[in-house]
Amino acid sequence: MVDLLDDDVSSYSLADWRRRNVCLYQRLSALGLIDVGVVSVDAFRALNDALIAFRVGAATDPQNAGHVRAQNENVIHYAIAGRVPAHVLTISFVAGCFHDLNKAMGEPLRDDAFAVRDADGRVVPVMTTMARIVGLNHLGDRTRRTIANLTRGRGAVVDPSVGLEIDRCIVHHGLGSSRFIRDLVEGRNAWWGAEFVDARSGKKKLVHPEPPELTLASLIHDLADSTQQMQGGATWLMKYPSGFWRASGRSYLEMLTSPWVQDQDIPMSLRSQIDVESETCLAMIDRASQERVVDDALAETLRAAVGAATRTSRQWVDDSEASLAQADGASVFHDVARDLGVSTEAACAMLREAHPGTPDGDVVEEAIWASARRVERARARALAIQIESNTACGSLSSDI
Repeated sequence: MVDLLDDDVSSYSLADWRRRNVCLYQRLSALGLIDVGVVSVDAFRALNDALIAFRVGAATDPQNAGHVRAQNENVIHYAIAGRVPAHVLTISFVAGCFHDLNKAMGEPLRDDAFAVRDADGRVVPVMTTMARIVGLNHLGDRTRRTIANLTRGRGAVVDPSVGLEIDRCIVHHGLGSSRFIRDLVEGRNAWWGAEFVDARSGKKKLVHPEPPELTLASLIHDLADSTQQMQGGATWLMKYPSGFWRASGRSYLEMLTSPWVQDQDIPMSLRSQIDVESETCLAMIDRASQERVVDDALAETLRAAVGAATRTSRQWVDDSEASLAQADGASVFHDVARDLGVSTEAACAMLREAHPGTPDGDVVEEAIWASARRVERARARALAIQIESNTACGSLSSDI
């Protein structure tokens, strides 16, 4: 199980990913967590083969691929923590395995009730900019079309009602799981907001459809998606310091530990992502409780599961004096210090001067990535224990 959950984003192939998905699905089914009466192994394999493929741009992007795998692992965490029915985990997990495979340049957008429209009410047919890829990928047509094809004709392998549940789960996660996306489509984003809303008139240039109804399956999926944004590791390094933030001019220390500023529209460190996304997750649970999607007991369990899912990441970026003074600490600063043979204070100072793609960055980068892989392996081991024992993480018996 650990081998299925612990993948190194820097060396993972499409074949590895396809194999891992099917093997994990079969293992979860054998443990009674997945209901193959809802989505059979053959149906899952058909989706897997169609969407985890070289011709699918989002599948070949390592920044996106690692994010997708981290997200569906969090689906398992929250589903087991909440002891949700196997039907719910099945819908959330299948959606989680394929939810972001529209996320590439040139991918078509939907033209149904969840179409994106321009200021004149015309359907926007395709994603042609990075802003659209990030903000609208959950409304892409590739996943919708692939799921729908499996529900039709004599060779149908998925019940249409199940296909609809999976599709709606994918659609919901855009506005449902991300404060970043909600702010983006309202124009509150320094990077790309002007592409969605005219700054002068306040008129929307791209009109996002209303999300579908919140369900327990979409709540589990949304929590998982938001959680992977705040989990440290190699996948996080690939997506942010080596990806979106690489040219930001921020040092590794800033990208790891700078605090959240209340009026800042984009969290630009792992610490601030933990603060913002934890708040987002708790707000999701509050809303689900208000709408009676979950009862009080399940809501409290899911709140505890948010803390369990982020504890190792909080430890990883802890640069407090008390943490740095611990000889056996679990922070990135301890790992870098041990790797380079310096004190934790010296490691902090080195990360303060180190930027991606610079000589100072080259000195510490390998140690940071090795530390990130340690965190990911620890998280994989903890989740494997949670799965194999089917233990509710709400009891905080293990932290991922």
